[in-house]
Amino acid sequence: MAKHRLSRLCRAQLVLAATLMVVAPSAGAQAQGADPVAEAETLIASERFVEALAAAKTAVRSDESDYRAHYYVGMAYLGLRDFDAAENEAATALLLAPDHAKPAVEKLAAMAKSLRSGTANVADADAALAEGLIGKAARLYEGAWMTGRNAPDYALKAADLYATRLSQPAEAARLLRDVQRAMPASAPFDQADTRLKTLQPQLRAIAEARVKEAALLDWASAEPKLREAEVADPSYPALHITRARLAAASGSAALLESAIKALAERNLADIDQLSQLPGIANYMKQPDFAQFIGDVVGQQQAATLAQMASPEIQIAILADMAKRGQLQLFVGRDPAGTGFQTHSRRMVTNVRSVGECSAVLTMGAVVSISSNLQASIKERVLDWRKTAPVQRDKDFLGLGPGLDGWAIHGFNVGNDAAIQQQAFTAVRNIQNGCQIAP
Repeated sequence: MAKHRLSRLCRAQLVLAATLMVVAPSAGAQAQGADPVAEAETLIASERFVEALAAAKTAVRSDESDYRAHYYVGMAYLGLRDFDAAENEAATALLLAPDHAKPAVEKLAAMAKSLRSGTANVADADAALAEGLIGKAARLYEGAWMTGRNAPDYALKAADLYATRLSQPAEAARLLRDVQRAMPASAPFDQADTRLKTLQPQLRAIAEARVKEAALLDWASAEPKLREAEVADPSYPALHITRARLAAASGSAALLESAIKALAERNLADIDQLSQLPGIANYMKQPDFAQFIGDVVGQQQAATLAQMASPEIQIAILADMAKRGQLQLFVGRDPAGTGFQTHSRRMVTNVRSVGECSAVLTMGAVVSISSNLQASIKERVLDWRKTAPVQRDKDFLGLGPGLDGWAIHGFNVGNDAAIQQQAFTAVRNIQNGCQIAP
């Protein structure tokens, strides 16, 4: 059974390998008006291997030093599934072949060797499957494919076992994509594609779970989980975005550059995305890294990114909003229903930097305040490194707990959605710029 399947599987490879040899009739053959080597090639292309073997052997008898004759004897043996004989003839042809022909002969030898090995794996895989050793069978079928990547049915069989019997859809997907890489624009490629589409919901769920876990870890701990996600679904955008964020947080420009290249390959490296990377402002101060970003997004976009990532420029945006009466600071504690028993909301009249990651807020008129508080503080210092990632809820930009033990603090921003978004972006970029200092 395995031999029959192997014959069916390797036909396309035999025809392809036959076309690699440039057949030029010998002088004697030209004089006689026939060339058994060319005849053997034609017969192999038609999958008439018995007749091809006879023609190729005739060519050997005519000229034992003709490497082409031995090559096609080997090709015919390969089609007849006599892999030992095929490898022996390939070895003879290799000794006789000129340098320009050696790659084609070496391909024949490798194909014979891999198919012989694959046959052994398949026999063992069939036996394991019959005994109910599903994991072993899947590994052996995969091994039969991996020996030469010329028997896709075995890869598809292994993938089916991984997906259905072993509940390992990611392993199935890994193998199916390997078939697609090895055999583009082919029927096996299409078969693999159909199976991948069927598995896609499971693969995306695996990728989402692994990325969610990785996002809470440091680079070294997260990378194995990200690799698992990539095996499952390499097209999942959040996978590559999370990898870039973790690379940025690691402080390694080399890791970050590699991650950004992966974003660019998937058209995800826009400057809004890049501006959200932790510490991007500090990276952009490094000339080599800034040049790299220019190579990725263009120099004009790189300059815009440097401005977007600069905490100083973002502070200036908030200061301008404050001076125009569009910025308020809210603090609250003692939650009660949807509000807070103790709270204060005051106008912010100015925002200025103190160092790289702190700001001084100048406090103005009271908008609202609980009866147990007095509006006596004129200035508040805000350390961006101690704030939670900004969350926008309509006009409120929440910064989590902070500011002298308050349960919540954040900014209320005007009534215009565009201004609210601008403030949100400014705060987010300030926080990202202050997370690390590579």
